[in-house]
Amino acid sequence: MATNVFFFSDESMHKIFLSYGKYDFIQQIPQIIYSKIVSNLLEVFLCYLTMTDVHFYELKKLNNKNTNKMKSIYRCIKIKLIIFFTFTFIVFFFYWYLITGFCAVYKNTQIIFIKDSIFSFIIGLITPFPLYIFPSLFRMISLKYINSGCLYKISDILPLY
Repeated sequence: MATNVFFFSDESMHKIFLSYGKYDFIQQIPQIIYSKIVSNLLEVFLCYLTMTDVHFYELKKLNNKNTNKMKSIYRCIKIKLIIFFTFTFIVFFFYWYLITGFCAVYKNTQIIFIKDSIFSFIIGLITPFPLYIFPSLFRMISLKYINSGCLYKISDILPLY
């Protein structure tokens, strides 16, 4: 919802005014796509902060042999999680303030804002399907039929988005 607020510009407000407040889905598509892209970039950053599985695998390999290395790995995990919780708290507070301020100032666009947010949410539910179906199809094709390393490498790169 908060990233949708960022893309309500003067131009989009003027178009809403010219259409007498009617919701035009075609006009809102670029806004919805831009907000989804920004949300995904933020999600990638937050996933980087929370994905500590690599560190746990390192700890498992150590087997209590090197306590200094274990302490440094624990410290790294702790720092990442502290940054994650601090960042999310600040961002959620800022988003809450931004959304309430937007809805207080632009009372006539609240319905359009909510519809945009719902469509962004629906797009967020739909986009993982092609993002994970295509890489799995590439892997199946490369392993069963073609034995091509190129298709397999492409299937490895696609889910990084």
